[in-house]
Amino acid sequence: MRSTALVFIAVLVTAAGSVAGSSQPRRAALGERFTLRVGESARIEAEALQIGFEGVSADSRCPRGEQCIREGDATVRVWLQKTPGPRETLELRTAPKEQTAMRYLSYEVRLVRLDPYPTSGRTIARGDYVATLQLTRVSPAAPDR
Repeated sequence: MRSTALVFIAVLVTAAGSVAGSSQPRRAALGERFTLRVGESARIEAEALQIGFEGVSADSRCPRGEQCIREGDATVRVWLQKTPGPRETLELRTAPKEQTAMRYLSYEVRLVRLDPYPTSGRTIARGDYVATLQLTRVSPAAPDR
């Protein structure tokens, strides 16, 4: 009886650990905005497509409370994978004149927003970033004539 109870407890602890350690992708829909924290991913089931937020590789946006010559920019790294293909990493930017959207296969991924916005005198921890993204289908490029 005691060994059965110990086995049961061991199974529960193992199951709880694997659930806590796994990061199941969120569900998202083509054309709708969705948010991801660093390390999270979303899956568009109907497209067999997954997108993940790796992190922010640079953030030079002008902090609130400061006067800057330029508005600054942040670079967000995301990955996309269409099953069963390889994963591809893209860098999206926050500045409107930069690359806020990029193409992946027949899709366009757009960085809609990056939070939190910098504040003077405060450092943003890597895990505090949240990206608002939108994935849409685009028509294939027209053949050159």
